[in-house]
Amino acid sequence: MLARMQSACREILAEVAGLLEQVRDDEVEHIYSQIVAAPRVFGFATGRSGFVLRGFIMRLNHLGQTAYYVGEASTPPIGPGDLLLVMSGSGSTATSLGAAMEAAKLGSAVAALVGSRLSPLGQLASALVELPAPHKRGVIGDQGAHHTRQTAGSLFEQACFVLLESMILRRFKELGQDPRAALTRHANLEA
Repeated sequence: MLARMQSACREILAEVAGLLEQVRDDEVEHIYSQIVAAPRVFGFATGRSGFVLRGFIMRLNHLGQTAYYVGEASTPPIGPGDLLLVMSGSGSTATSLGAAMEAAKLGSAVAALVGSRLSPLGQLASALVELPAPHKRGVIGDQGAHHTRQTAGSLFEQACFVLLESMILRRFKELGQDPRAALTRHANLEA
């Protein structure tokens, strides 16, 4: 049983590595520079993508950067100078696209992690990273889409998690912070 699990783990890690090799360096640098420069970062995604993005927003706070997840009761209004970071495999999820359109209307920059730069969200974003992985709306078979044996959406979410974590690690190093120092900004009341 353990051997089968290890084999599955290796397969997943290989798929994630293969997808991340397709990511364009210039896109990563552009979105990273926007995140770092923003006085406030707001994150929004639905479903499992939302779980991944919530973790990134938490880590930005651990770095000392002001960041919020849209929909939480304590999230303030977004405005000019702020950055909305949206994560959507399809790039066409109605609520994600609606949030991005509203943020742009309010003068905020919009950055996106998407499965296709040609998606509505990809077209709207001022900065994006394209991770062409299969999703529930059917990237499978599209030119440039990375093959996966996993459930649609999983590869995109996993690759986004690793990419976002690499940005956090990079920022810790740039700031000369020890990641253990993040514990001083970590929640100390947990249910």
